[in-house]
Amino acid sequence: MRIFEMVLIVSNLFPLFFLGFKKQSKIVWLVVAGVNTAVLFIHSIVEGLRYQMAFSYVFVILFIVYTLAKTHKRFVDAKLPKALKVTVISLSLVFLACTSYLAYALPVFTIPKLTGSYDVGMKYFQFVDENRTEPFLYKSTQKRELMVKVYYPAKKDDSKPFSPYFHNSHELIRLFTINHNMPDFMFDHLNLVKTNSKENLQLSEKQQNYPVILFSHGAGDTMEVQTSLSENLASHGYIVVVIDHTYASTGTVFPDRVVSHKDATTDFKTPEPGEIITQIMADDSNYVIRKLDEMNEGKISSIFKRKLNLDKIGAIGHSVGGAVAYNLAINNSRVKAAINLDGRVFITPKKNMKDMAPFLMLASDKFHIQTIQNRKSLLEKFEDMPVEDQKIMVDSYGSEKAYREAYNKAQQNVIGLTEVLKESGNLYTIEGSDHMKFTDIGLFIGDSNLRKLIGIAGKTDPIKCLKITNSLTLSFFDQQLKSDTKDSLESLVKRYSELKKVDLK
Repeated sequence: MRIFEMVLIVSNLFPLFFLGFKKQSKIVWLVVAGVNTAVLFIHSIVEGLRYQMAFSYVFVILFIVYTLAKTHKRFVDAKLPKALKVTVISLSLVFLACTSYLAYALPVFTIPKLTGSYDVGMKYFQFVDENRTEPFLYKSTQKRELMVKVYYPAKKDDSKPFSPYFHNSHELIRLFTINHNMPDFMFDHLNLVKTNSKENLQLSEKQQNYPVILFSHGAGDTMEVQTSLSENLASHGYIVVVIDHTYASTGTVFPDRVVSHKDATTDFKTPEPGEIITQIMADDSNYVIRKLDEMNEGKISSIFKRKLNLDKIGAIGHSVGGAVAYNLAINNSRVKAAINLDGRVFITPKKNMKDMAPFLMLASDKFHIQTIQNRKSLLEKFEDMPVEDQKIMVDSYGSEKAYREAYNKAQQNVIGLTEVLKESGNLYTIEGSDHMKFTDIGLFIGDSNLRKLIGIAGKTDPIKCLKITNSLTLSFFDQQLKSDTKDSLESLVKRYSELKKVDLK
């Protein structure tokens, strides 16, 4: 809970105390009502109103009405029946307790503080790939259109406000919430969260140029939930280019409209479209690299002319975005380092792994790290499934043969990934982690029991997971893109008891 929310709840308790005990003068009632009103006003101006605190707001309004009646001549000597007093006090305490829990469980959270020495600026760019038609729109002639969010080391400017979370888009928040199978209003308060970055700051001149990191989100998520990791990398001297992969994200905020993933019309005619979607997203990344070339050359007007070190490009992604980073490490020689945050992969290296960019994977210990260690696909063997599940798979894939082919391909991919990680020696896990704890999403829920209820498991606190993830990704990119070994991966394992390096046999 935020400071004035807590103060408001405490202020709400005072009139209940007076109501339950001795009679108070008119002055006392007016003072207490005034305090409640003042705190509510300050809270609304400084912190912003949100539905989780609704009963507290209603309580203040009802208390003001009661106080005005109580101090009126006709009612000054009136007494409430004891039973009514007990009922009012009891119900008020119950509802205030519920309000307090909701405010705690669904917090206006604070994004982790930056650990680098730079302030962080942020800019949005809109790109249109004239060489590709939109693959997510069936038989469309529309060109592939992307939004890109760039975080960068910036000059300090206290005159500008910190940017609001989620592009300050109520529609995007609603699309995200619905896509995660929750009531559409559940995260409406996210627009009250402030980031650590400010829009349109001047680029820092401390370095001649800065290495670049491409960031891809997971399928059905949004680039906005990668804010913590992106901002922190930028604070350490990286230009972080976060791509919103239109239609693969829950929603994309263009200057003139918001595009939902539900607007996609292409049926990829496969129960396992991951490989197709990953390749589309990898094509997006390759296209963005070409646009960054133009930006660096000054063909696109921006503050980044000659400031992008495109000989030092890194790639990182979460979930399907992690598979994109893996794809780029294998297929794009311009990418010099790549990190996969808990993403299942959909391709197998066909060339010498020595030609592949240095690669690190951070996998959750809920089940993903075990599948890699055991070299097992996330798909189940056909013969190991119950008969009812076999029938479902045959219906989904069209035939038993098609399912077996999909299984064999997935098995081949995980074996290929294991060989890459065995060669690199860079497989890590965080004890008590879960898939969404490598993003900001783990911060959206303050109560661990509620997190489990909506499918975010693991005993390690999401803030701690993000802190470890930040440290690991930063250390790896520093080594590979800056030749900086100040904070080695081995030292991080010693620093964080939850972080484990996994050796593959």
